[in-house]
Amino acid sequence: MEPLTIIVLVVLAAAALGIFVDKTMDSLEVILIDNWPGTAKLIGQDEIPPGGFTGALHHNVTSPKYNPGEKLCVWNPATLGCEGMATMIYLKVGTQVAITCKSFVTTGSATLLYTVQDSPDAIIGPKDGGALVAVAISPMTDGNYGWFWCGGVAPESLLPDLGGTYATDSTVVAGLMALTDLTADAMGLALVAADTDAIVGFALADDDA
Repeated sequence: MEPLTIIVLVVLAAAALGIFVDKTMDSLEVILIDNWPGTAKLIGQDEIPPGGFTGALHHNVTSPKYNPGEKLCVWNPATLGCEGMATMIYLKVGTQVAITCKSFVTTGSATLLYTVQDSPDAIIGPKDGGALVAVAISPMTDGNYGWFWCGGVAPESLLPDLGGTYATDSTVVAGLMALTDLTADAMGLALVAADTDAIVGFALADDDA
């Protein structure tokens, strides 16, 4: 039996037995993969939305100022976090549990692709391995529109609150990551452990298990 197959079987068995305890990993170690439809528009620093991505004119607002699903790709300077490209997506929040900065969200409507929420019990598709993943950049109000991080490095130079740690289920090792339903009944990152898991990110190091 191949070593990777053995690791996957061990992970699945441990998960079934409830052995894993939620852990975290540093933002510098997380690279997200953008699985949302469409191509992101590459913008310069002078084209960032007014007031930044959390600007009051367009973020956490009742009426959309951008098209839901619209994506922007921007360079994150080395001032904070990893230097590199980050992709942001404009989404609507449905009924939520408690979206805060760094909450993982995914689509929550079978007909409204760009309406998201943070409860693993209400997402469309499997709790584990869902493909359409984004990260909240601030607390959000039900029914409001705003920007979310969905690809590349955490844009900490533009959004310092995205620095720090992200929730995992303690299985993450350097390599491919999937979405999972955590013990805390929230969504977080896990080792890709099944052929049905969508790849949503890449870990540059093991989590803090």
